[in-house]
Amino acid sequence: MNLGFFEVRKKVGSIPESEPLYKIIKSRVINPSKIKNKDERKYWQELKRINAIPELYLPIAEVDRRLAEFVKQKKGI
Repeated sequence: MNLGFFEVRKKVGSIPESEPLYKIIKSRVINPSKIKNKDERKYWQELKRINAIPELYLPIAEVDRRLAEFVKQKKGI
């Protein structure tokens, strides 16, 4: 099935808000820094993190840096 850009956009735009895919797409395109409500901003930041496309390759130094940052955040809780 070959769909053009506008056909795909139309189909994606017609997804009802009750569908889980709607929230996944919205979390990928929303800018949480523009949300004023702290709880709602935190909610969308977490969804954005969960639904991010994983990077296939990271240098070991980057993995170490991210792990250290994660541990530091967990100790702060």
